[in-house]
Amino acid sequence: MKRTFNYTGRQRIEREDVSVVLSQVDGVWVYDATLSLSEYNFPKNAEIWVEAYRQNLWMQWAWGTITLQRSPSDRRLTEFDDPEGVNFRVRVVQPNGPEHHKLVGEADAIPFVKAGEENDRRRRLLVTIPHTLDQQLWRIDFDADPPTLLVNRDAKPSWKSMAQSPQFEALVYPEVFRRMMRQILIENDWSPDDDPDWKSDWMKFAFSLVGSGNFPDSSDTTGREVWIDEAVSAFCRKMQYQLSWNRIFDGDKTT
Repeated sequence: MKRTFNYTGRQRIEREDVSVVLSQVDGVWVYDATLSLSEYNFPKNAEIWVEAYRQNLWMQWAWGTITLQRSPSDRRLTEFDDPEGVNFRVRVVQPNGPEHHKLVGEADAIPFVKAGEENDRRRRLLVTIPHTLDQQLWRIDFDADPPTLLVNRDAKPSWKSMAQSPQFEALVYPEVFRRMMRQILIENDWSPDDDPDWKSDWMKFAFSLVGSGNFPDSSDTTGREVWIDEAVSAFCRKMQYQLSWNRIFDGDKTT
């Protein structure tokens, strides 16, 4: 059953206090979560809810209370045919009473780690997920937070093989980078003073390519367009896409 929450006065739960591990059981992805919440100033009987979401898909589980966490017996991610792009959210809400479901604590956009893999808590710049796209091979979903790269789930030999191929990366990723930069700098008018989020993650990467010394002011749209061109060129040089493409072509000629 879906719960609605009052968001007034919530406290941020640090990402390092939440970990989510995924494993496969009989072909179905199942998650387990470890929540370290005892050091926060939450009511002892506050309720804990764990959510998984991606685009318009969403699941929710009751996880007991601050003093008595209860991992639900059924933690299967049945709404998701593939876990790529799934994020988790932890919410702590007031228990039964006048302020029932008032949100007092939250951790959002929590990535998972698959069982047996190293837990890297860094946020990924771009998540690639399968999607029904008819005859379109890829599209950026800017309505997602953060934006995701949608890849045609019906592509052969598989959507993941296509997305990870050097041909796809060389032809698609420079345009993805350009569109992300335009979304951030032109459409969203990003400033270095903005609060940290997915946009600042992308800009940190862009600054690592071209530096920040000549970064144009938000009023200089033309300057920002030129800066984006320079950033895309630097990105392609870093990834050596033209050399990668030539290696693919030379390999085809020898077969």
